[in-house]
Amino acid sequence: MKFGKKSIAGLAASVACMAFAVTAFANSSSISTTGYGTLSGSLSSSGSYGYYTTSVTKNNDNAYLTIAGSAQDKNGTTLITKQQVNSSRGATSYSASTVSLPSSAYVIYGTHGVQGGSTYGASAVYTYTQL
Repeated sequence: MKFGKKSIAGLAASVACMAFAVTAFANSSSISTTGYGTLSGSLSSSGSYGYYTTSVTKNNDNAYLTIAGSAQDKNGTTLITKQQVNSSRGATSYSASTVSLPSSAYVIYGTHGVQGGSTYGASAVYTYTQL
């Protein structure tokens, strides 16, 4: 296969862009729930922070959306724990972030839930992302 000057220059530009891109990883999970439609959780990392989002299709039951998580090093030692935080009642989307992660953090875990409604039971989904 023969490469022309334009294709080599394009390849070099692409490699240069990838070398300077900020690495970001994400994971998501969802389930069908009774009363709330689809419960979804997503967890992403960028730089030294983890970002969590929990959402439901509907929330007529006036429930809380919840987020909790932790970060561990390569040996499985828990470095930080994000205590559960709750949205306001009736929210359909809720986001939160971690404190700045230690440089030894290797993986972040997340728990995303809906609870506290007057009619329907609680549900949760779980996420993780490797740094």
